[in-house]
Amino acid sequence: MSLAMIRNPTGKIFLHGMALVILFAGMLALGDLKHAVPTFLLLYFLAFAAYAWVVRKILADARAFSTPAAIFVIVGLALLFRLTLFFSAPSLSDDIYRYVWDGILVNHGINPYQYAPGAPELAPLRDALHGHINHQGVGTPYGPVLMGVFAAVQNVAHSVYVMKIPFVLFDGLIVLLLLRLLDIAGKPRSLVLIYAWNPLAVVEVAGSGHNDTAAILLLLGAIYLLMRGHGRLSAAGLVGAIAAKYFALLFLPAMWKRLDRAKWLILPLGLALLFAPFASALDQHFASVFTVGTYWRFNDGLFALLNFVTGSADVSKAIAAAIFAGVAILVYRSDMPVLKGALWLMGTALLLTSTLHPWYLLWLLPFLCFYPQRAWILFTGLVALSYHVLIRYAAEGVWEESPWVKLAIYVPFFSLLLVDMWRSQRTRAAGFLAAANRGESQ
Repeated sequence: MSLAMIRNPTGKIFLHGMALVILFAGMLALGDLKHAVPTFLLLYFLAFAAYAWVVRKILADARAFSTPAAIFVIVGLALLFRLTLFFSAPSLSDDIYRYVWDGILVNHGINPYQYAPGAPELAPLRDALHGHINHQGVGTPYGPVLMGVFAAVQNVAHSVYVMKIPFVLFDGLIVLLLLRLLDIAGKPRSLVLIYAWNPLAVVEVAGSGHNDTAAILLLLGAIYLLMRGHGRLSAAGLVGAIAAKYFALLFLPAMWKRLDRAKWLILPLGLALLFAPFASALDQHFASVFTVGTYWRFNDGLFALLNFVTGSADVSKAIAAAIFAGVAILVYRSDMPVLKGALWLMGTALLLTSTLHPWYLLWLLPFLCFYPQRAWILFTGLVALSYHVLIRYAAEGVWEESPWVKLAIYVPFFSLLLVDMWRSQRTRAAGFLAAANRGESQ
């Protein structure tokens, strides 16, 4: 490789991209990651270090990295990362086995909301994959749009690898859609790398096959249509996102005022049509969703602090809900851009939730392309430490968090967040004083 290419911005990101390919290939070679968590974390943080270096360079001069050649390299390597890790077994999370199971039920004409996977009525349908399903006493928490995806894939093949395909494709479409949104927002296209090259996105989608990309794609599509002035189509896209994963409801305060008045018809009618085929067991379904949202707890941040102070999970949840409601009202009443409002809402929700699995950050990551935040980008790296629970779980079947690991995740994140907030306030104050001084001089 010539010295000129190494000095070229495109050449620099290409070299770091190839380093990422090697590291993802190393993860692939580990096989079952549950039994190789320390080595996986080492490779993950090396990949994150390479990613962070490129992000830092791009943030310093995003325009220089936004040439057609550079964007081709960014997108092309992003696809190569995903192709590399696609062939890894989904061992960090077993959620994808439930996707396959839900698809089986739909294709057999059984309402997947009616029975939990462990129900004796479903015993004749069980096979080798069924044993990998987690929380078999709890019904599926996924919306009807995802049920359609699961059933369609299951019609093609009974395989967790095939089940990954649509979610990896949706992930690729998110990258392309972010390029269009960056154009509309007047931002350099190279900022797409913040999402496209983030190791968390690659590991959680191409590796574990998480289905969040379906709802995120629909949500970003709704925001794109909204920014293009298509309020009715945007409302329809939002219906699809909500009917895929209920996380999408959190974005309503950022979008509601900007939607066409037809939203009052489109949203309830669209949701009614999508849920209608499953209406006979919706009470069981929402009971399962309530169970997941109310009783599960893992890797919590501010919620852990609230719980420590109040000594009550119920009181902590009430305080967290009140804080989120305050932020939602602020976003709703403000004139901030919809993308910024979405970042505020999801960031607040992630800080206050009682359960924060690493892949939940996929909902925030696209918005960092428009408003890069050092602390949140760092958090997408640190959150992988929460997989330490798999070490003992794989060996003894015991799921136990370490408070020291939680501190290692949250202390650097909150420290950097507070530093950046302080610097931002100083910059604003300095700008205000400079403007006031100019006014006095005139």
